Amino acid sequence: MPDIWKGRPLPDCGLAYTDLHYRLYDERTGQVLSINSTNSLAAVAADVLRTQREHPDAVVVAVEYDGPAWT
Repeated sequence: MPDIWKGRPLPDCGLAYTDLHYRLYDERTGQVLSINSTNSLAAVAADVLRTQREHPDAVVVAVEYDGPAWT
């Protein structure tokens, strides 16, 4: 059964695997809160949620880089 969006079937798509290199910042202070590389968008989302719990006053912003985020 295809995925449905707004009552219409979506075409079948293959999963894309790519490396995501990112840093999480506090937008207000510019402080780096997390650095990571992954191939899972779910891992990025989990990191954002964890970082927000650890820094409840921060405005967490993710910035993607074209290479390892720790260099």
